[in-house]
Amino acid sequence: MNRIEFYKDLFNIEGKESIKKFLLYNSSLVIAGVKPSATVTINKMLKDLHKSWGEYGKDFLESINLSFINLREDDNALIILIYNNDILKTHIFKAENIEFLRKLGYEHNNNISYYVEYLKDRYEEFNCPHELGIFLGIPIDDVKSFMQCSYKKCLGCGYWKVYSNYEKALEIFSIYDDVREKTMDKIVEGESIDSIVNNIIFSNYDNIKLCI
Repeated sequence: MNRIEFYKDLFNIEGKESIKKFLLYNSSLVIAGVKPSATVTINKMLKDLHKSWGEYGKDFLESINLSFINLREDDNALIILIYNNDILKTHIFKAENIEFLRKLGYEHNNNISYYVEYLKDRYEEFNCPHELGIFLGIPIDDVKSFMQCSYKKCLGCGYWKVYSNYEKALEIFSIYDDVREKTMDKIVEGESIDSIVNNIIFSNYDNIKLCI
């Protein structure tokens, strides 16, 4: 089943189950621990989806130990950042990442909520600030190259534009695809949400987790 068909079927499900499965699929990489965070767009034109987000979605994320923040909202959509608090903190507090963010105006703070709140402020000011890539787990060299309109040749595109270490990026892309495809398959097969979450959490992706 392709993603378009998957979403069509998903939005035909009763509201509570629909939003939980929608969030489960779109945050599967964060649940698996292979990404510190992910952005998810709640389309307000899909009124049932937006309503279900308010009624059930927030509680669902809390139940699986994920945090979120609204990055931007307008009449058409709500963009949220879903993140694993501990993994994001470890990632952001890497020396090279924290120094990069400092140069963009982020002050040192031991609380990860400060960084996501400041990202929200910059998101509203700059629409989609380049450092979002750091929060999403994109390698800092690729973030810098993209940000600087680098003379370096883009080696390929997948989940981000790759300017260096292309083989490693392909390995990561493959793992991302594997997590998302397995999650979709289990949702389509009717496996319980709790079971899917547990299977994702305990999947063996240690190699990529070390790279985040």
